[in-house]
Amino acid sequence: MKRLLLPLLLITSQLLAAEASEVLDKTIKQYKNMNSFYAEFEQVYCDEEAGICQRFEGRTYYMKPNYFRMEIDEPEQIYVGDSASLWIYFPDENRVIRQRLEQMPFQISPDALLADYETDYDAEITAENDEYYEIELSPKEDTDIYRKLTVKIKARTYELIGITVHDDAGTESKFEFSKIEIDKKLSKKIFQFSPPKGAQVDEF
Repeated sequence: MKRLLLPLLLITSQLLAAEASEVLDKTIKQYKNMNSFYAEFEQVYCDEEAGICQRFEGRTYYMKPNYFRMEIDEPEQIYVGDSASLWIYFPDENRVIRQRLEQMPFQISPDALLADYETDYDAEITAENDEYYEIELSPKEDTDIYRKLTVKIKARTYELIGITVHDDAGTESKFEFSKIEIDKKLSKKIFQFSPPKGAQVDEF
């Protein structure tokens, strides 16, 4: 019986890898022809070293090729990606941060996030039930921004319903999406941002 254990573990591992690829391929297909989407989200950010967790709620908008907007309700924050820059606005402080889009920790479009997963990540299913799959994506090359990603994919419809970003410092940022609308009609105006008069602007 013990002699059979190692081959059995190897076969099981291969089956999980193949299944992860199948789920990811179907998810990519779901978003391949998508032009825009809208979703509401809940974010839980936890810092293990500081021993704190914070919860946020809001909405996110995306339109191809790479326009992005995220609104957080409390404390109020607005993130706008206008294809060249990411603007982060804190109304309570009248403060703005501007940074290049390539500094974003991961792609903001579901199809872009997963498009090259076979090249960029080792993929493994870590949870599975009738409602969803959870797949861990570990970068094949080290990155200073995150250690791994976990994506949550709805069974049967293959919608991306969650993303968790883990880093080496022990922080975890978990997004859960709901009320997803693919190809929702959006105006480009919501992806335009100009710093309010008198706002402090920090550029990175």
